[in-house]
Amino acid sequence: MGTAFWADVICIIIAFGILIVRICIKITEEQKRIFDAEAVLDIGKRQIQANAYVLKRMNTGMMAILTAGEGRDYVGKVAALTTVRTFTKLYNQYDSTQSSDNFFEKAFKLANTNVLNTLETGKAYAGCLILNRNILKYGIVGHMNVYVFRGKELILLSKGQIMEELIKEKVNKGLLSKEAALRISDINRAYNFVGRDDYMSPLVSGSEIKLKKKDIVVMITESVQNNISVREMEEVLVKKNSCKEKAREIIEVIKNKDKETANLGLILIGM
Repeated sequence: MGTAFWADVICIIIAFGILIVRICIKITEEQKRIFDAEAVLDIGKRQIQANAYVLKRMNTGMMAILTAGEGRDYVGKVAALTTVRTFTKLYNQYDSTQSSDNFFEKAFKLANTNVLNTLETGKAYAGCLILNRNILKYGIVGHMNVYVFRGKELILLSKGQIMEELIKEKVNKGLLSKEAALRISDINRAYNFVGRDDYMSPLVSGSEIKLKKKDIVVMITESVQNNISVREMEEVLVKKNSCKEKAREIIEVIKNKDKETANLGLILIGM
């Protein structure tokens, strides 16, 4: 075997090594961009933006937290920011092998304590999404709507912890008559929030939700829900553009109606 043979062997090994490196780089890049995620807040007709969010990526997973604060002056804003910071800090220590249900319980409970320790009054509604590759879990305190857009249809996963859902549950269990339920007028009011003296557990999704390619997870605040129809959102989401463009267009659809809107907030995560 001459010099030419060994030169060919070395070239093949080098070429194979370069191919392996390129494949590893491509896999890493794919893992980093597995989610097309975007969040948009708009102040609406209010003087203070009391909504907050964080999108936090970790390897092949991510956490998305959206909060809507309530309270006079800057109290609602502080409650929302405190909640977001609590979740972000805990997610930095999160391991995808851990139970997401335990994470939600721990994070919401600690956020509740932190808000109470920071403020005398004030509260926040919050929704948290955790994705591990194509598996979705969510936890909600208060009024937050979560959907999956699949094909051309928005599928409602949860309205959050509002009186309407509580009433349905009690009627189904026989704890409340239909007549009594009808007498309750304020059915869309949230019955839970971050910042309670008597902590109440979050609403957590039951089984894991397996997402498909091209699905879009949608989480919106109450003010967005009240000012845009499902059909209008579907008309935006079906377009072949990025989640960033879709999210901004949804907000623009609402703003173009020129209604007296509160703070607006939404998160879109495309698979």
